Amino acid sequence: MKIEEDNKRIYVRQSWLGDTLMCMQRGKFQITHPEFRSGSDATIMGTAVHAAIERVLVGDLDPSKIAGVAQESLEALMAEDNWKQTNIKPDTMMPHTGLMAETWVRDIMPHVTFGGEVEYKFKVPTPTSVQVGNDLYEIWFEGTMDYLSPDGVLWDWKTSSRKYSQSEKQKQNVQSSVYAYAAVFNELSKFPVTFNFGVMTRANNSQGQIVPVQRTEAHGQWIVKQTASIVQSAMRIGRESNWPINDQHFLCSESWCSWWSICKGSHVSDVEQQWSQEAQ
Repeated sequence: MKIEEDNKRIYVRQSWLGDTLMCMQRGKFQITHPEFRSGSDATIMGTAVHAAIERVLVGDLDPSKIAGVAQESLEALMAEDNWKQTNIKPDTMMPHTGLMAETWVRDIMPHVTFGGEVEYKFKVPTPTSVQVGNDLYEIWFEGTMDYLSPDGVLWDWKTSSRKYSQSEKQKQNVQSSVYAYAAVFNELSKFPVTFNFGVMTRANNSQGQIVPVQRTEAHGQWIVKQTASIVQSAMRIGRESNWPINDQHFLCSESWCSWWSICKGSHVSDVEQQWSQEAQ
């Protein structure tokens, strides 16, 4: 969430919205402590694959060479300090990155219509505002779509340890609702919008999966209402106080939350968090 005082606008990205719906304190820390943010082995592998796919889509790379380019990108990212090791074996990072890139070419690329918008950036207004003191602030969505094809289909590339559940994404996904709203507002698509997750599994036998979700005008209205409720709550609480804290989700751990050390981790160690004993 980014506030522009000059024009009284609040910009919301789908990634911030998704995190904040899961744990508002995590959303607050993204604003107040951005210096804690770090990537992980999984995220830099995904970034490397994304970079190679982007070059194929703009016609700058022969698809047969995608694995090597993805691995070169990963090598550069690994040389940086702002990422941490999670549960991925270090010696699998390079080969799995190449395999996922090749999986995209084999299983997903044949279904993608070329000639669209790559890394499409947007800023679009919503019809809602929130009261902050004596002022009204407009709520806007901003973000970057991985790919918007000429036929109005939206694509997002995902690297994952497992395949996705279509029903789960259809019912709960925030990203697709925000992006569909923006694409329709900018007259680049029409409701109902098809949003495809192009998934590549992180494994020796990497597999591709296309997971479609559909977003209608009703989904757009709902995501605007949901966003306004979160933003209004956040603005009323203010940055000086804690926002509601929720640890009932898989990202609340030392491995997956950049702000663990100043949140739950300042009370409970990761060893205590993961203690286990076989049930009797």
